[in-house]
Amino acid sequence: MSLSRRLFLTRSTLSAAAAPVLLGAAAVPSRALAHPGDEIDLSMGFPEGALRMGFNENVLGPSPKAIAGATAAIPGSYRYALSGLLRPAIAAHHGVDKEWILVGNGSTEVLTSTPPAFLRDGGNVVAALETWDEMLAVAEAMGRPVKRIKLLAQKDYAYDVDGMLAAIDSDTRLFMIISPNNPTGSTLDYVQLKRIAEALPKKALLVIDHAYADYLPDGKTGIDLVKEGHTNVMVTRTFSKAHALAGLRCGYGIAHPDVLKEIAKYGCGAGSANIAVFGAVQGSLADPEHIQRARTYMHDVHAYYQKECAARGWRIVAGVSPFALIGVGAGKGNLVQNELRKRKIFINDGDRWHLPDYVRVSYGREHENQTFCNELAAVLQAHA
Repeated sequence: MSLSRRLFLTRSTLSAAAAPVLLGAAAVPSRALAHPGDEIDLSMGFPEGALRMGFNENVLGPSPKAIAGATAAIPGSYRYALSGLLRPAIAAHHGVDKEWILVGNGSTEVLTSTPPAFLRDGGNVVAALETWDEMLAVAEAMGRPVKRIKLLAQKDYAYDVDGMLAAIDSDTRLFMIISPNNPTGSTLDYVQLKRIAEALPKKALLVIDHAYADYLPDGKTGIDLVKEGHTNVMVTRTFSKAHALAGLRCGYGIAHPDVLKEIAKYGCGAGSANIAVFGAVQGSLADPEHIQRARTYMHDVHAYYQKECAARGWRIVAGVSPFALIGVGAGKGNLVQNELRKRKIFINDGDRWHLPDYVRVSYGREHENQTFCNELAAVLQAHA
């Protein structure tokens, strides 16, 4: 897809000059980026030398074209960015009409705006227990029941589709699937997603969060259900993960316009995208090779973790997405997390997803992965 001439190509000189500076920014002390006498703190509260391996980020960083696009846009940051104007580029990328796209401040805004739209008059939600749950938390804050069905522990925490379908009743208004799932990496294929969509009552919406779908093998996804006319399906995607634009915040929903209009009553307004991400999104969409590099890298790191865990006798639960669950012993997840933090390694314990026997680690750079495995071994030995 070609970039907007107004937002990128006509500023190519500026972009080309600025991109190398930004690409090397991570290796330059923050104060060197400021004016003399100024100091810019980009530590986000982490100590010097910290390994940040808890946010499922793409450590390869953004595409150079995304960086150039963001840089080209920043001089115009005194203007508001109108997020709706990103819809044509995203729609073209997926082969849908722009009216079928709703842009949000990350896919999180789309998801958290969905319960008010579909549960304002009552109803319940069906979802997995061990899953990312910000949308579910909104539903519960509204006083709506959320039926959380356990994943199948004996099958590496696969979705219990039969159990979830059995939980549907006439009051079900939302059915949520995250595929690949966070934190287990579990996926549902197109056939299984279609089965759920066709089993829902008339007023219910199947929400498929495909935040990590760029890491999936080629094939049909939930977006194909939308294209095929399933008006009771919404798919959410994000530029935070494989596109590595987490700090710029841009995601979107793909669904029938009538569905998106209801959600837009509660969020995802014109100001949901900033001017830097406006340029970065266009640049990133123009560089599919960068996504392929991310897929290849994560595949290689996944193989490394599988090998390390097998050699050390650790249980690993992982899919194609850029993170893994590692078993650390009965109820020891929080203890291990805290011990690793003392060593400046920041991960997540599994307790927040009802998995207290695990920690979740996001794949890092080669030396970070090696350091994590070695330090985890030391912690487990100290608390055997």
